Amino acid sequence: MKYLAVYKCQLCGQTIQYGEPQEIPYDELPKLLAKVIQNQLFAGNPYLHKAPMHIPHKCKDGNVGLAYFAGFVKE
Repeated sequence: MKYLAVYKCQLCGQTIQYGEPQEIPYDELPKLLAKVIQNQLFAGNPYLHKAPMHIPHKCKDGNVGLAYFAGFVKE
């Protein structure tokens, strides 16, 4: 099954798909989420931090918010 990383805007609540779909076995998703949490612990170190915790989002109402990592959805 292919999954996409999803972020959710804190301001408007919209979910945003991010990146390319990846083939990930369903049983491996909890381990991948644990790696995301570990990655966030390294946010202050540019050599160890690889994935964004937040991404900017242009809301439909003209506002701009921050979308935080929410999980993975099936393609």
